[in-house]
Amino acid sequence: MRVNWYGLLGKKFKDAFGHVGGAILGGMVGLKKPNNHGVPYSLTEEFVSVYRMHALLPDHLNLRDISAKPGPNKSPPLIRKIPMQNLIGKEGEKALSQIGFTRQLVSMGHQACGSLELWNYPLWLRDVIPQDPDGRDRPDHVDLPSLEVYRDRERSVARYNEFRRALMLIPISKWEDLTDDDEAIKTLKEVYGDDVEELDLQVGLMAEKKIKGFAISETAFVIFLLMASRRLEADRFFTSDFNEETYTKRGLEWVNKTESLKDVIDRHYPEITDKWMNSSSAFSVWDSLPNAHNPIPLYLRVPA
Repeated sequence: MRVNWYGLLGKKFKDAFGHVGGAILGGMVGLKKPNNHGVPYSLTEEFVSVYRMHALLPDHLNLRDISAKPGPNKSPPLIRKIPMQNLIGKEGEKALSQIGFTRQLVSMGHQACGSLELWNYPLWLRDVIPQDPDGRDRPDHVDLPSLEVYRDRERSVARYNEFRRALMLIPISKWEDLTDDDEAIKTLKEVYGDDVEELDLQVGLMAEKKIKGFAISETAFVIFLLMASRRLEADRFFTSDFNEETYTKRGLEWVNKTESLKDVIDRHYPEITDKWMNSSSAFSVWDSLPNAHNPIPLYLRVPA
C-alpha cells in the first residue's frame, strides 16, 4: 500500500524530489493525469461481495468509563455491556447520542472485533427488524447472512472457485484444500456434496485458510489490493489535481504529513489519543503495548 502511494523510491525521496519515475518508482499519487483504463471508476460487485464482513461485529458493545483516570495500560474500566441490537434503528440513534462520540470511540477502540470465519456470524443479525424512514418497524424481518448469499447469486457474482480463477488464483479441487477444520469439511459436504464448484463465495471466504498474519482471506485481499490501486489511479484528486491549487498549501501539507489513522484522530481529538491510546497504531487494540501486533479494534471494522 505504501508503494501505491509513494512508489518504490519511498516517501523520503518523494518528499525531497517530488514525483519521479512514473507509477512504479514514484507511486500513483501525483501522476499527471488519472487513468481509468476505459471504464468509469466504481466499486465493483466483487468488492461488495468480499466486503461482507459482519462476522467482525460482536454481540455486545463494551461501554467504557472515560471519566476515570487511566491506568498503567490506559484501559478505561468497563461500565456495562450493551446488546448490539439496542444500537441500531431509531432507538439505537438515541442510545448512541446519549453515549456520545468520545465514549463510543474509546469503547470501541478497546474492544477487539470478531474473526472472519465460519460459525461466527452475530446471532442478532439473523433476525433484523428493518424500519421505514419514520422509524416504524416493518413486518418483513431480515436474515442477513442468508440475504448476503442470496444477493451474490442474484447479481451473478461468481462462485468461490470461478471467482479465484478470474483472479488467477489456484482453485480448490477438494474441501481439504479450503480448510483443515474437520467439522467444516463435514458440513460443507452435507451442504454441497462433493461438488466444490457449487461453493458460494461468502462461505468460501469465511472457511478459507488464512495466510499467517492475515485477518482476511487471500481471495478478499487480492480484490482489496486491486480496488485500492484503482481508487488512486482513477481519481483526479490523487493525480492531476493533487496540488496546492486544489488542496491549498496547508491542505496538501496535511495530506503529506498524515501517515496513519492515529494522526487523523490526534488532529481532531488530541485528548483521546493522549489519554486513551497506548498502542502505536490505531489499527491495534488501544491498550496494547506500543509497536506490538495485536487484534484489530472493533471501531475500525464495522462494515458499511
